[in-house]
Amino acid sequence: MYLILAVALLIGYSPVYLSTYGFSDDWFYLYASTTDASSIFKWDILSGRPFYGAIRYFFAFLIDDVQDLTYLRALSLFSLILLGGYIIRFLERRSIFASAVQRLTFATLICLLPSFQVFVGWTVCFPYVLSVLLAGISYSTLAENKGLGRVLLSAICLTLSFAIYQPAAMSFLFFALLDLGMTRNNYQRSAVIKLMLMLGFGMVLAKVLPLVLFNEVLARTNIILAPLKKITWFIAEPLRNALCNFDTGRSIVSIIISCSLIIVGIVKAPDFKPRKAFLFLFFLLAAGIPNLLVSEDWAAYRTVIALSLITTSAFIAGLFVIFNKLKITTSASIVCLVIAVLSCMLNIQKGFSSPQQREYQLLSSAITENVPAECSGQLYYRIDSDNLPAVAKSKKYDEFGSLSLGMPWSFAGMADAIKKEHAMKFSLPKAPVIYGSDQCLGDCLTLDATHVLAPGK
Repeated sequence: MYLILAVALLIGYSPVYLSTYGFSDDWFYLYASTTDASSIFKWDILSGRPFYGAIRYFFAFLIDDVQDLTYLRALSLFSLILLGGYIIRFLERRSIFASAVQRLTFATLICLLPSFQVFVGWTVCFPYVLSVLLAGISYSTLAENKGLGRVLLSAICLTLSFAIYQPAAMSFLFFALLDLGMTRNNYQRSAVIKLMLMLGFGMVLAKVLPLVLFNEVLARTNIILAPLKKITWFIAEPLRNALCNFDTGRSIVSIIISCSLIIVGIVKAPDFKPRKAFLFLFFLLAAGIPNLLVSEDWAAYRTVIALSLITTSAFIAGLFVIFNKLKITTSASIVCLVIAVLSCMLNIQKGFSSPQQREYQLLSSAITENVPAECSGQLYYRIDSDNLPAVAKSKKYDEFGSLSLGMPWSFAGMADAIKKEHAMKFSLPKAPVIYGSDQCLGDCLTLDATHVLAPGK
């Protein structure tokens, strides 16, 4: 069963280790790792992610070129396989679902969600899967055992999870929902209170730590109280993404089908009582707290991981109810897995690997054709338009299909990689990106983004 899970994920995520590419912040990470690794750590602490910063800082000394990014993505995929195995074991120990086939299907489908596709396909997100795994370990430690030592261990795991990535740490509620809402046990209110207190502890610590260390935080992490505006946005963006689970097109049909199956999954849960439906809604709202409280109004797939895990759990449970009624559990589960694996593969290929390889080729051609090999002057890059030519056929937020060469922090890393590849002598200034009609001064050359991305235009 665990082998089947691993094979399915290795196939679905094959573009991340069979393709050599960098995407957006990957290029900044690669460049900073050879020029100013400490800047990586400070930025992540100011973002409230000190453990994430420590992990990235450590691996910064182990990467030297774009090929090395592949190893970090492979590490993220390995973490995801471990998480899938952990979920299967979690389901087995609590007798959730009727058969091993359903548990395998559930864990594999969960690991193929778009949020995990971003975690694995985007190199700088490689520690995020670990955050989800730590949240699960924290919940199990807190729920299954008593004693101060276990509570402290749970708190440490959850704190580390929050210190990697706060939205992923909220996956603590996903494991709580499985345990309290999808088993035959009737949960006690005190258990929910204990869980929320533990979550609150982790959230507060993630907010306080950057203030203690640097006496500042990034503006996007500031708390804002605008309930009506944020709730409207929450429904239209994060919640909609979560309800559409595997459909990144976010169609109305997907929402209707998903909501119907979610209702079936909740109502047909073992020993269903209205309080279990309330628990689902409560956890769903609680999982969205980081999105609702901070000033950043961004609903990218990496930020809605906890919401997606909660909605998709009920969605898959609803599917199983229908499969059981029709007595097609095994065959239908296989079909679902094949579709999800192929969808994952295509999403990563079309959203990350192929367009990013094309961008690298375009910049490489522009540099080798316009910059003499012996030129020792400085190379600048002008972003001359707000609507640069697209490379990918579609775009989802700053993730799937986003344009790396449209982001000012990507150019230096990409240009430096090309310089090393072709043994060129040009140099890069501290701020190599200019805008509009700005000109570089002295011994320098400038490449225009529009000409790079659309040669001949």
